[in-house]
Amino acid sequence: MRANPMLLRTLSLLALALPAFAHPSGPEPVLAYDFSKAAIVPGEKPTLKSRFGPVLELSALPLDEPVNGKGLRFAGLKEAHRLTATTEELAKLLPHNEFTLAAWITIDQPAQYGAIFSALDDRGGVERGLALGYNDSKPYIALATAGGDDGDGKLTYLTSSKPWKKGQVHQLVATYDGTVLTLFLDGEPVATSREQSGEILWPQAVQAWLGGYRDSDENFPHAGRLIDFRLYSACANPEWVKHDLEHHEELMRQPVDTPPPVEPVIVVQPYLQWITQTEATIRWETNFPCAGIVSWGESAEVGTEIVEPEPRTFHEVKLTGLEPEMLYYYKTSSPAEGDSVLVSHRGTRLDSAVSTLQTANKPETPFGFVVLSDTQLQPDIAAPLAKASWDLRPNFAVIAGDLVDAGNAKWQWEKQFFAALHPLVSRVPFYPVLGNHEVNTNYYYDYMSLPAPEYFYTFTYGNTQFFMLDTNRDVKPGTEQFQWLDRELAASQARWKICVHHQPPFSSDDDYGNNWKAPIKRATLGDTSSQPLVELYDKHAVDLVWCGHVHSYERTWLIRGGKPVEKDGTLYMVTGGAGGILERPGPYRPGFQRHVKQGHHFCYVTVNGSEFEIKAYDLEGRLFDQVTLRK
Repeated sequence: MRANPMLLRTLSLLALALPAFAHPSGPEPVLAYDFSKAAIVPGEKPTLKSRFGPVLELSALPLDEPVNGKGLRFAGLKEAHRLTATTEELAKLLPHNEFTLAAWITIDQPAQYGAIFSALDDRGGVERGLALGYNDSKPYIALATAGGDDGDGKLTYLTSSKPWKKGQVHQLVATYDGTVLTLFLDGEPVATSREQSGEILWPQAVQAWLGGYRDSDENFPHAGRLIDFRLYSACANPEWVKHDLEHHEELMRQPVDTPPPVEPVIVVQPYLQWITQTEATIRWETNFPCAGIVSWGESAEVGTEIVEPEPRTFHEVKLTGLEPEMLYYYKTSSPAEGDSVLVSHRGTRLDSAVSTLQTANKPETPFGFVVLSDTQLQPDIAAPLAKASWDLRPNFAVIAGDLVDAGNAKWQWEKQFFAALHPLVSRVPFYPVLGNHEVNTNYYYDYMSLPAPEYFYTFTYGNTQFFMLDTNRDVKPGTEQFQWLDRELAASQARWKICVHHQPPFSSDDDYGNNWKAPIKRATLGDTSSQPLVELYDKHAVDLVWCGHVHSYERTWLIRGGKPVEKDGTLYMVTGGAGGILERPGPYRPGFQRHVKQGHHFCYVTVNGSEFEIKAYDLEGRLFDQVTLRK
């Protein structure tokens, strides 16, 4: 006799309505972990015993807390915790048609992609798997299914209508019945979606992680407490979620976690931002809040002090009343005080080395600057380019996007971008634009001190005005940036007008979809997202446009109306070789192209009145291109 599917479904939901593990007929989870010190098996690679499922390999031991503390609290992880199961074992173990994910946690640090559980791949167009996590302010559940597939999978990120609270114990549950995806926070449904349906699409080489968002090219470990985690291959009803909340009622009464004490460290060494003829901004970051101090002066004695008004981790001090074209010395100090640092380190004062800064030039004084882009991914490339840039003693640096490879990965800002560029940015200010790899992350705004709204702005140095844009956003006629740029260019009285954004309107690179790999008649030969701005460059006689995005070097002829001209046109340059994996030009030479080269590089620019000279140097310091513009 064939079983009634509706009856089985009802029995399943009734069983899930029971307390977890409270009745022998209740459903057993496919994964279950109680995070406690007693469950840790010490060793070279410590592990956590499971109640159901494979052993969990811990990436690091938890913070040392009292034995009666609920769960295990982790901080400063470099990796999520890995389920020790093969791809084949996970493919059989993980749910296929429906699921319930339940976790008890605290969150110490916000993240654009934080996660408690992840078994997914989200890169480019490939989107498959499942993740339960949180962003800067709210929990989310991410799911890809056969019903939502667009050819290579598509993830729905369903975000809570209510926020999580720092250090507070939360119950986080997500359910999926094959049609409806629901997210619960502390027993209450906070989001639902029917965008996904049918069988779950897992990555082909699936791996599963607890305490972090982890896939083939992203790694965002969780900072906070892990108390309990379970994954069922059946969909629970709302009554079960409420019952689970009541069953763990004592957890909700736990006191809110205070930030764990740390060994005080300068996370990002001092660097320079917005500098004018009379002001300079000095920034740095510590891993503990403190009222930072900047000591400065006209000699290495640095006898004048400025103290921040309140404790913070992202430090910012502005020097005022400076003289134009003057050299100043400075250093920063970070006093380690209070409960945020370990007792053994309280009273420590972390001092940076003494460095220098130079205020901006007067309008008609000659000046020099460097242009880099795509410093992402390879700090061993970016670092020598930064040193070579400083050796030329520029007044400032321009960076045309993709400062890091994954904008949400804070460690890349700390360990790659700022660490590699320190010889340069500790002595001269840098003026960046957003690239696609920044994904408009909050870290960009945390680290920068630029005119609002910071994703576009303008600044003037000497006789040159720079217009910095974000071409990851829409820049078509009528949009915010298009209208702003039209007004600003029309009002500009600068002798030289320079625009900087990430995506290049003209490029012979081979990685645009509609290019030489298709019939050349259909080639775009440039990024269509930025091409609407060309209208304004022609209209307002912009002298030069610098871009990145393409990891190579390319310089056009003067362009007007989309075609090369002998005079009265705009020069377009791609300078995307400061650290990304190199790309190659296509086999077709478009009419706009004047010089192209594959290789890591940077540009050095000098401006003297009506003369504007650009030199391009490779990683070995060899000059490979040079052009002089004159008015």
